[in-house]
Amino acid sequence: MIRLGWPKSPKALLEARYKAFVDGDVDFIIASCHPDVRDKQDRDEIERWSKTAKWQGLEIEQDHEEDDVGFVQFICRYVEDGQEVEHKEVAEFRKADDEKWYYYDSKRPYATVQREGPKIGRNDPCPCGSGKKYKKCCGK
Repeated sequence: MIRLGWPKSPKALLEARYKAFVDGDVDFIIASCHPDVRDKQDRDEIERWSKTAKWQGLEIEQDHEEDDVGFVQFICRYVEDGQEVEHKEVAEFRKADDEKWYYYDSKRPYATVQREGPKIGRNDPCPCGSGKKYKKCCGK
């Protein structure tokens, strides 16, 4: 596919990559990967995912860039094998020697877990009622 210029920011590159997944433009998806990681891309898997998913939309939650590194937190929604998927990710982008932004890596954001009950300390009585300290009973 012919694109009008290279994206000028991590956010713009993420949006272009999403469109490439929708359009099945595997060449752009791979070309938009940073040269340090480009050879590690699985072309067949990218093509399979691009073609089998029914893409439902992209939502940018946050983006930040500083010097030669940028991060974009996003949600993309798609349907695959009849299952609706809400894929959340934080994508890392880096500039290469040519001063263009490239996709480098990504991580799934951590979910915040909240405890429902009070915290039980190691030396507190065990809540099971045994009369032992938690660390000597259910906390083993």
